[in-house]
Amino acid sequence: MVDPHVISGAVWVFCGLLILGLGSLIAFRGRVDLHANYDESVDPAYVARWAGGTALLMGVLVVAYGVREIRFGFHPYALGGLIVALLALSYVSKLFAGGFGTGNRD
Repeated sequence: MVDPHVISGAVWVFCGLLILGLGSLIAFRGRVDLHANYDESVDPAYVARWAGGTALLMGVLVVAYGVREIRFGFHPYALGGLIVALLALSYVSKLFAGGFGTGNRD
């Protein structure tokens, strides 16, 4: 029988790979229209660099958590840390997609 931690970790790794795929489309292919909060008045290269990079970081964190869960099992503090990190990075990504830091504030 397969350990439930392996199945759960594999699901986290799969989800992280999906996030990495979307992040790479935004960061490397310039598909900034995939970001839900993209403001079209912001330079697409800026959004691709910063919001795409943030999405890539989120994907790496999710994959790392999945691998950690496969190897060491579930720990509630690790999951809590991942959720807090993802919420903070999601907020930062929304700011970058809206043009935060470009100096073009209306």
